[in-house]
Amino acid sequence: MDASRPRAPAATGAVPKPAPTGHVLLRARQRRALEAICDTFAPGGDGVPSATEMGVPAAVMAVVALNPRQAERRQVAQLLALWDSALLTALGGGGLQRFSELALPDRERVLLSWADSGVPQRRAAFQALRKAVLFCYYGLPGPAGVGAGSPVWDAIGYPGPLGSPKDPPPRTITPVAVQSDAELACDVCVVGSGAGGGVAAAVLAEAGLDIVVLEAGDYFSERDFDGDELSGFSRLYLNGGGMASHDQSIGLLAASCLGGTTVVNYTFSFRTPDKVRSEWARLGVADATSESFDRSLDVVCDRIGVNVEHNIPSSRDRAIKRGLDRLGWHSESVPRNVRGCTEEVCRLCHYGCQLGAKQSTLKTWLQDAHDAGARILVRTRATRVLHERGAATGVDAHTTDGQRVTVRARAVVAACGALQTPVLLKRSGLANANIGKHLKLHPVMVVWGLFDEPILPWEGMLAGLYSDEHADMDDGYGVKYEHVAIPPSILLALSPWRGASQHAELMRALPHTGGVGVLLRDRDGGQVNVGRDGRPIVKWRLSEYDRGHMRRGVEGAARITEAMGAKRVYSSHAKWVSYDPSHDGDIARFMRHADACGWGAGQAQHLSFHIMGSARISLSPDTSACKSDGETWDVRNLLVLDGSAFPSASGVNPMVSIEALAHMNATALAQRLQ
Repeated sequence: MDASRPRAPAATGAVPKPAPTGHVLLRARQRRALEAICDTFAPGGDGVPSATEMGVPAAVMAVVALNPRQAERRQVAQLLALWDSALLTALGGGGLQRFSELALPDRERVLLSWADSGVPQRRAAFQALRKAVLFCYYGLPGPAGVGAGSPVWDAIGYPGPLGSPKDPPPRTITPVAVQSDAELACDVCVVGSGAGGGVAAAVLAEAGLDIVVLEAGDYFSERDFDGDELSGFSRLYLNGGGMASHDQSIGLLAASCLGGTTVVNYTFSFRTPDKVRSEWARLGVADATSESFDRSLDVVCDRIGVNVEHNIPSSRDRAIKRGLDRLGWHSESVPRNVRGCTEEVCRLCHYGCQLGAKQSTLKTWLQDAHDAGARILVRTRATRVLHERGAATGVDAHTTDGQRVTVRARAVVAACGALQTPVLLKRSGLANANIGKHLKLHPVMVVWGLFDEPILPWEGMLAGLYSDEHADMDDGYGVKYEHVAIPPSILLALSPWRGASQHAELMRALPHTGGVGVLLRDRDGGQVNVGRDGRPIVKWRLSEYDRGHMRRGVEGAARITEAMGAKRVYSSHAKWVSYDPSHDGDIARFMRHADACGWGAGQAQHLSFHIMGSARISLSPDTSACKSDGETWDVRNLLVLDGSAFPSASGVNPMVSIEALAHMNATALAQRLQ
């Protein structure tokens, strides 16, 4: 053993191995079960291909293969092995026949028995199957292949992805090539390249420090961004976009690429609200209300080009503005970090902006760091932080090809996101009880409206306006009403499936569909644990307090949608919760049905785009994982400079807050190390 090598104490969880590649092989019985499930969710008809005719079963297994957890991939195979047995069909109310032998209405009843089960695990299995099958069905190109369109897109009136960009600019960042095991030395090793890591790398490198950045994802640029949903999720998102809490109660969208979630977010760029800053100060972060934080907010907003000059109203914006105005509710332009954005391309920039208009860290801070001499490694996952005598000394990592990379450093910045940062800290042997706790997710639900006039919800800028009418229901806690461009994946993820015919009808109505998103500032939260395989496990549920705010937000979104002129209003519950404002009930009945359906796992369909707070900063190790400057209580010179550090949920899209907090604390670190 090399005695000079920095060693860490005993760590929690195994070191994660590189993610798998390739398809999961199925036996004939498993394949038969999967094909029957797929063709129950999407049987086709009237000239539209079925799921199996579209190649969905193979695509679903390719999605399963993106899950790095061997145990969960095995569970899928085991479920499929049992699914087509007479016993399992009988348990689902289908009689003593194999599922694949049942007529379509009987197969639907079996699936819906899982959807409505009193057993949360069965509801979770249904939701996982539903999302995987339908995502592939509406994401795959037709039998003629990529670029030839799809009969499924034609059936719902959707134009499909953008296609490859014309004359994309050359790449301007050159990552370090790692061909074999390597050791590097630097002043600071930054783990992660998103809003926190990108800013920290730039601030430290421009201060003259030697910086190494480790990014687990790959490097993609404008030439790679074609707006295709399947490839966009598989290349740019963590677990191919399939990350969720342990019981499927909430989907978790986070990026896994150079530039992190700033590459795929919706460009909404809100400054940290004053009320949130005051709360952070009360929680022990005195600098939250300081001039230093003001300066960092100003620097960040200037560097990433925050403006309201690109918000050309779409049909969605005009309809929502009409509803808000009729109610007399607040509305305002969304500040966005874009330069040269165009409405033709903006609609799909959550799979990367092919114009380079989105001012992600890839276009700004990481470029600054690279130009100042920082070395950037991609496809390189940190396995643990090395530390001796209570101080950080470097990072152990490995590439996706299996090479080991050891970085020796005077300080380490953990900025790999609020799912991965607490797990990295735990794998590194840190024992503070708050690591992984206090997770905040800004859970989102949607209320949809069907309109007589075309909305074409995928067209135009991602969004031009928002409403804070109910942002402060209780001491700064409430909901923000937002909306975004709607490709098929968002509608199917946040709408009910109560049978193939009804689902197809909802999807065919996509051109006439508009939605109002309810973004909750959650007070209570969940936690991130480290699994035996060394990867994150998220546990989360709506508390009674947060449920009350979400309920009021859903009711408010229904009022907006009705005021917009919708002929039918429905929610993103798992059951059909709906009313016709003219003929069929009212909001009071709508809310009674929502309550009857429930707000828990597998009952209300939640998504999280904002993951925060799992290694929060404060003034005491009894209540936080880190000091107010981001340094962990357990290990000196190990700092958390990403959304994990938030003392509580930001209440707004968190990118600017993450970047400002990282800028302020990285500036202090640079002064200390110089």
